[in-house]
Amino acid sequence: MAPEANELYETGVAAIRRGDDARAEELFRRAAAMGHAGSALELGLAAERRGEPEEAERRYREAADGGDPGGVLNLAVLVEKRDVPAAMELYRRAWELGSHAAAFNLGRLYDDDGRGDLEQAATWYGRAAERGNAGAAFNLGFVCADRGDTGGMLESWRRAAELGHPRAAGALGDHHANGGDLDTAVTWFRRAVYQAGDEAAARRLDELYRANGDERRAAYWRDFLAGPGAHSPEFESLASWVSAAAFDRQEQVDDLLTGGLAVDLDARTLTCDGHTYGGVTLLGSFSHLSNTWLWAWANEAFPADHPAIVPLRAVREHGDEHGIAELAAGHQDLSGFPDPHQAATSIAITSGMLLGGNGVVSHGINDGRGTAYVHLDDPALPAAAFDRLRAPRLLTTAAGIFPGEARRVVRGFLSHHGFRIRESAEVIDGRSGAGDQVTVGFTGDGLIRAMTVGREPAGG
Repeated sequence: MAPEANELYETGVAAIRRGDDARAEELFRRAAAMGHAGSALELGLAAERRGEPEEAERRYREAADGGDPGGVLNLAVLVEKRDVPAAMELYRRAWELGSHAAAFNLGRLYDDDGRGDLEQAATWYGRAAERGNAGAAFNLGFVCADRGDTGGMLESWRRAAELGHPRAAGALGDHHANGGDLDTAVTWFRRAVYQAGDEAAARRLDELYRANGDERRAAYWRDFLAGPGAHSPEFESLASWVSAAAFDRQEQVDDLLTGGLAVDLDARTLTCDGHTYGGVTLLGSFSHLSNTWLWAWANEAFPADHPAIVPLRAVREHGDEHGIAELAAGHQDLSGFPDPHQAATSIAITSGMLLGGNGVVSHGINDGRGTAYVHLDDPALPAAAFDRLRAPRLLTTAAGIFPGEARRVVRGFLSHHGFRIRESAEVIDGRSGAGDQVTVGFTGDGLIRAMTVGREPAGG
């Protein structure tokens, strides 16, 4: 094959990206005439889009003869309509060339909706699933169920859910709910809602929580897909725990970064007033047009392994493990909140506490139509240490934002700074190894009544 064929193919691909399909097809024809299999595949796809199956099959066969796995696979799909055995041979050939979709199709044909050779179906679905085919993993679960292998069914559906199949988490939720394991069912129904937008799972959560008298959680999941008007109780629990320490950290970062910002995600640096800081993680962005939050790991503009995004895996895993939708759902509608922008800021700052470091920095993007949030973790910057003068204000401010969680606000702040904590129904008392003491009194309904911050008495 002439070297020019590769250049023609790449130029054709670029033409497709520009929307110039006619030019692309002209280039692919020239490359295919030189024996370029990928170009023959593109010509087959174009013919199929035009409704020309005979031309599509001719081009797919040409690509297959050149060893292109996509050509073999697409040829098999066309041939299957008239000759299943011949198609199965082609699917096997495509599998040998690396196509997991071919293994899925072999599993489907052997499966025959549970009426066929289930052993062969399990073999081929399993091979496709091993290569990351979510549909194969999901279907394998049904094959396992037909063979009486409940354990295999659950394992397959769990794998399908991890691979992003839109129905797997819901199927797991239904199975556990029908078996009476409602806690596990709720876990999977939540994942089905925030990972796949499963409306049926949202309804099940609404029903289960209302049946248990938990209207707050019922309302959250009932409204989640359309846009809730408040954060989930799970998120509020985490946010209240870290709130006072987060405010402290943010004040120090805001005091430090007062000028214009320049962020280099590839280098993971942030520059302000001539100073460059490292350890930048892109958290996500808020759209002022749609009032939505988008996690960086769900942003298609960035690869999953981008160095400024990889640290977010810990945040997402925490969300999955603890059922916190705000940390696990890639895209969230915040339009129902009284202040959607503030809701996004709360998500960013709370997640930043899970990453440690120095704090969260926001800056405008897209000509002011959005706000991006980055987390800063530069060991050269001083950590936010406990300060007896700031502590009362931080605790009072945080408790005012989370009035129903005042005790949790205090415990979280003291724990963050390593205090030894003793508490009763009326008082929380914390003492640090450095001799600091914080004593907070509460009213009968859990609000802060009084507070003293000072040094631990000698001999105390």
